[in-house]
Amino acid sequence: MFWFKPKHSEGRAIACQRINCIFLTKGVRISSDAILLALSHNIPMVFTDQMGRSQGYLWSGQYGSISTVRKKQARFADHPLGMDWVRDQLLQRAKNQLTTLELLQEQPYARKDKQGQSDFVKDQKSLSKLIQRWEKLPISPRANLKELAASFRGWEGGASRTYFQAFARVLPEKWGFAGRMRRPAYDPFNALLNYLYGMLYPLVELSLIKAGLDPYMGVLHTDRYNRPTLVFDCIEIYRHWAEWTALQLVFEKGLDPQQHFEERSIREGIRLAPSGKKKVIAAMLGHLEERTIYQGQKRKRKTQIDLGLQSLASYLKTLDF
Repeated sequence: MFWFKPKHSEGRAIACQRINCIFLTKGVRISSDAILLALSHNIPMVFTDQMGRSQGYLWSGQYGSISTVRKKQARFADHPLGMDWVRDQLLQRAKNQLTTLELLQEQPYARKDKQGQSDFVKDQKSLSKLIQRWEKLPISPRANLKELAASFRGWEGGASRTYFQAFARVLPEKWGFAGRMRRPAYDPFNALLNYLYGMLYPLVELSLIKAGLDPYMGVLHTDRYNRPTLVFDCIEIYRHWAEWTALQLVFEKGLDPQQHFEERSIREGIRLAPSGKKKVIAAMLGHLEERTIYQGQKRKRKTQIDLGLQSLASYLKTLDF
C-alpha cells in the first residue's frame, strides 16, 4: 500500500491495485521505497509542471509487447493504411464533437435568444456536413501521403473552429472565450482546456507504452519534433471528455474565472490557481472513473483508453507488411 499525506489534511493508505498512475506536482516529496513499490506494480509516475504539462515519467522501462509490434508500427506510419486509420480517428473526433454539441443544446444554460440558438444549430449542421463529406473520401493505395496529411490537418482545423465557435455562443461573457487558442492561454476557459488536456496526454502515452507501441512514432503528426507524436494522433478521440468536464465545471461545479485563475506574465498568460486545480483535478478524475458502454460492456473511461490502444496494437500485428 501507498501512504499519501496532503499538506493540510490527514494521510491515508491506498492499495496498489486501486492505482493506475501517480501524478507528482511541484513540491511533492516521495520516498525511494514508494518509487520501487510503484515500479514493481507497473504503476507509472508522471512529473508535471505548474501548468499541468507532463515533464517526465518514472516507469519500468518495459514495453507491453514484443518489438514486432513497433516494427510494423514504423511501416504503418508511412503507409496508406496509416492514413486510413487517421481518417477514422478524425471522423470519430468530429462525431464526438457533434454529440457534445447535441448534449450541450439540451442543457438549460445553453438556451439563449432565438438568434443565438439558430446560430448554434447552424454550427451543428456545418459539422454534420464535414463528417458526411469525409466519410465518403476514398484513400487510394497510390495517394500522396504528404498532400493527404495536409488535407486532413485543414479539415481537422475547420471542424474544431466550428465546434469551439458553438462553445463561445453559450459560455458566459466573463469567461472571455472567443475561440480555441493554444498555449499560452489568455482567457480562463482556454487555460482550463489546456490543463484538462494536459491530464489526458500522459494517460494516453502510458497506455501506448502498455500496449507495446512507440509514442514517438506518429502517423499524421510527424516525428521531426522529437515529441510523442503518436499521442497527438491518438488523443483526438478522447478530447471530448476534457471538454465536457470543462463545461460542467463552468456551469454546474462553481469554477469561477476571478477566484480560481491567476494572470501571469505575457509569456505565461492565464493559468489555474491552486484552488482551481483542486476542483479541476477532482472533476476530471471523477469523469474518467465513470462507466459508459464500450464495445457492449460498461467500462470506466480511463479503461477505455487502455482497451482502445490495445486494439490498435492488435490490429498492427495482423498487418502483412
